[in-house]
Amino acid sequence: MLMDIFSNPELPFYRFGDIMVLAKIDNSVWGDFIVQRFADTGKQITIDQGRQIAELVDNHSYYVQQLAQQVWFRTDPVCTDQTISASMTDLTNQLSLLFQGIVSSLSSRQLNFLRAVVNGEPRLSSKETISAYDLGTSANVVRIKEMLTAREIIDVNGSDVQILDPVFKHWLVTDYFSGY
Repeated sequence: MLMDIFSNPELPFYRFGDIMVLAKIDNSVWGDFIVQRFADTGKQITIDQGRQIAELVDNHSYYVQQLAQQVWFRTDPVCTDQTISASMTDLTNQLSLLFQGIVSSLSSRQLNFLRAVVNGEPRLSSKETISAYDLGTSANVVRIKEMLTAREIIDVNGSDVQILDPVFKHWLVTDYFSGY
């Protein structure tokens, strides 16, 4: 949506400024930041645990802060791995109604496509993948990618397909597709 605002000649902010793509903040930076913020309030967390928080949510800045806050609330005064795990579960549960709404709006083939993505299928348009996940045809795979991209559920970069929301991906793996 933001790209469209600044790159669509029909919109008022067309070429309003330079477009900069920011890389994700690295785990080590997040780890140091989280350790320091905990220390500032008299709580303790290891650098590895701080990095684990960032890794669990794929260094997504918003979710790193949300998860770190949930962990901080539960830490008294020393963080444990169980605290991080419980916080991730709670964060996922808080968003589960939103995620259920997303999946209820998708067709079975679109859901099968997402299952193939979370299972790490390298060639989503191959005969084997199409057959194994009941995706229809290779043309249908193209349409599914286009629709899921337009809805900002996935991002496609060449042959690499990623689910944009790391907590949604986690929910798909741990809750929605866990019985497959």
